[in-house]
Amino acid sequence: MSLSEQQTTIAEPVAQAGDDYHLWHPFSQMQKILSAQNIVVERGEGPYLYDQNNKRYLNLTSCLWNAPLGLGRQDIIEAINKQLNDLSFAALFRTAHRPAIDLAKKVAEIVPGRLNRVFLTSNGSESVESAIKMVRQYFHRKGSSKYKVISLENAYHGVSYGALAASGFAEDQQGFGPMPEGFLKIPQPFNRDSQTEAEREAFEIACAEELEKTIIAEGPESVAMFIIEPVQGMGGAIAPGQAYFDIISETCKRHDIKLVVDEVTTGFGRTGTLFASERFNLDPDVMCLGKAISGGYFPLGAAVATDEIWDAFLADGDDMRFNHGSTNAGHPGACAAGLAAIDILTRDNLIADAAARGTAFLERLQELKELQVVDNVRGIGMLLAIDLVRDEASREPLDSEAMAMVAKACFARGLWVHFSGSRILLLPPFILEESHFDEAFAGLKRILSRVPSWI
Repeated sequence: MSLSEQQTTIAEPVAQAGDDYHLWHPFSQMQKILSAQNIVVERGEGPYLYDQNNKRYLNLTSCLWNAPLGLGRQDIIEAINKQLNDLSFAALFRTAHRPAIDLAKKVAEIVPGRLNRVFLTSNGSESVESAIKMVRQYFHRKGSSKYKVISLENAYHGVSYGALAASGFAEDQQGFGPMPEGFLKIPQPFNRDSQTEAEREAFEIACAEELEKTIIAEGPESVAMFIIEPVQGMGGAIAPGQAYFDIISETCKRHDIKLVVDEVTTGFGRTGTLFASERFNLDPDVMCLGKAISGGYFPLGAAVATDEIWDAFLADGDDMRFNHGSTNAGHPGACAAGLAAIDILTRDNLIADAAARGTAFLERLQELKELQVVDNVRGIGMLLAIDLVRDEASREPLDSEAMAMVAKACFARGLWVHFSGSRILLLPPFILEESHFDEAFAGLKRILSRVPSWI
């Protein structure tokens, strides 16, 4: 989530910050906030957010993509309250508590493939950081010198240093250098100029083959892991075909490179299956989880590993432990939220229903391509993107000034959306109904039809 992208989410002024404003916002241009305060959210109910003026916003991003069940669910809140009354805190350093044990068991039951061991964290960035350290320390335990990490351009893996180094947005790294060593990038499997299915597949296969070329160039004995989002979120709702995943999976196995799948955004139903890895027949060595794992009701994440990785840390001696962890990882309240959210997500066909609604919404959004500034609309499940351009002829991406106008118009109309460069990203809650999609489509169509007059 880059600085430039976050700046475009500043809404119409609603209050003056003045000199008595002490909050420092993440990914936000503070001068703009101090001169004209942005939205102050007061409450949430179902798919809606309300500001201090009681203005209502349709929450088309599930907050920060982490609240697919909507806001104000009493069943999750009551589960958290009960747990906090029983045990408000206990750490997992050489001790355990029942909610963490139960959550780890539940996660191990529902994740795909060989994944079986659950290392709890507080958020997605921490999950990715844990995975990087886990894989590096695994190879160290095995007597190997493997340490390099390969990832995709335009990937988003988080904000801590290892996760940031694995991410592919240069503006997010600006001013924080030097980045940790041993992080490499290969091309994103997306070319906006590929129009036919054959052209898209050929380009994706060429991108997949770059993994092999990079491994050979660096030396297989030095490369530890390849980390990938099955569907790139901030990168633009990019979902390559099965051939791409088949190639990268086989390449990793052939060179003894751990496949780490970042499902912080895609996990827990976002792409229409419980995990996107299932959709693409991926068999990861580590899976990174966060966001929707708790429904957005408590900070929570996890790095889930195979028994093969776990076994490397079981030998006698204190020096064989995984030397990593944080104070609030596996907080009892977070674990209670996770158990309640997973129970809701996995019952009553909620994910299948959400997938069908996402498909119907995508079909409706395709009508926006008739507008001069809409170049493409794509999506998978409840992860959708709208590419904006200056005009159909040039296909030049819409500039930041025009995107800021689009953002203001969306928020003024009560549509809470997300922006990534010249794209609108939509990650709606799974509880949205047809009337909500009608509301969103009508608002977006009206706003985007006005954009040519702003250029």
